[in-house]
Amino acid sequence: MRRFAALLACLAALLTGPALAEEAPETQAARQDAAHQARFRLGVEALRAGKPMQAATIFEQLLADTGSPRVKLELARALFLLQDYERSERLFREVLALPGLPWRVGENIRAYLDEIDMATGYVRLAVGLVSDSNPRNFTNSREVMIGGQTLTVVPPEDNREVYGARLSVRGYRPLDEKRRTTAFFTASYSDFPGYTFDRLSGDAGLAQTIPGAPWLKAKAGFEGARLDGHTLYRFPYVGALAAMAPSDGYRLLGEFKFGRLQVPQMPHLDAHSLFLVGRLVHPPALGLAFSNEATLERSTADAAADSYRGGSVGGTVVWPSDDWDTRFTLYGSAGVRRYDGDDIFFGDRRRDTRYVASLDVLRPSLRIGGYRPQLGVVYEKTDSTLDFYSFSKLGLRLQFEG
Repeated sequence: MRRFAALLACLAALLTGPALAEEAPETQAARQDAAHQARFRLGVEALRAGKPMQAATIFEQLLADTGSPRVKLELARALFLLQDYERSERLFREVLALPGLPWRVGENIRAYLDEIDMATGYVRLAVGLVSDSNPRNFTNSREVMIGGQTLTVVPPEDNREVYGARLSVRGYRPLDEKRRTTAFFTASYSDFPGYTFDRLSGDAGLAQTIPGAPWLKAKAGFEGARLDGHTLYRFPYVGALAAMAPSDGYRLLGEFKFGRLQVPQMPHLDAHSLFLVGRLVHPPALGLAFSNEATLERSTADAAADSYRGGSVGGTVVWPSDDWDTRFTLYGSAGVRRYDGDDIFFGDRRRDTRYVASLDVLRPSLRIGGYRPQLGVVYEKTDSTLDFYSFSKLGLRLQFEG
């Protein structure tokens, strides 16, 4: 009987042994995972408590142990708060490049990358192809009324759809360690067949943070453009920039510019010009990212007929599609300009209504020679009480941005 009991015990051990052997690694993995989760929570709590150094130490070791993208993202946030922008940017971009990344996470990462750019400076070059269906912004009307007489309008022979190349560059650079003084510039050159419609435009200047108001900067700059080798306009200006976060997830941006517009080829258009621009960025919702903008403008020339006031409202909707690895950006705006006096040629007061709509498409993960391609189309239409100033145009663009 004792021998039979011993035999049963040996048989039971043989049958249950593999099960115990299989269960042990699972139990060990579960305990290890629980330990990782506990360390992760400690790191998150340290971030929330305003202790980025402690959080970075926890996440650094945890990342070495797990390689988790979530841990990598939290480490990037901690390094950002420690102003270790180089390592933070590298980690953010590694997470951003992961396939299947939720769009909301991607939008949050891009916001951090924008902040890093503003802290460290950047220079971005873009090249592309563009088209313009109405390069002279010539009227759609074929008859206009001047001095009580109806005259036939003959479009210029060269006002046909043109295709060309565009090169643009924009940059931003802090000039001191605390980033109180910064320099900025943008420039673009469009090259079309011949020289008639070649255009060079740019804007450059300095901004200085106001003491006691880190969200506010004074600004001074110079804006100008040349067309067909001749100066189109010059606009030296002063102004201010404001960036605020009124509540969690929202961002309010404002800009004020005032200067003297100079038009060498048509000096009667010289004017004192004022611009107010506001933009509100909304937190992502419903799978979309939203922003709205509003503009007010006032231009005072020598003649009332050349002076105007106006404004516009617009909005941008970004739809990032995870399934297609594609971002669609739709923009639309509508604006009005009211002139102060009657036009001396047409004998009536001018009022323009302008509409703009554009759609841009890009694949965030696609790079060609280090440049990201983007395809877009833009439509512009101006309706004026004076038919001569009404026009519409359609443009296409294929841009590669570094």
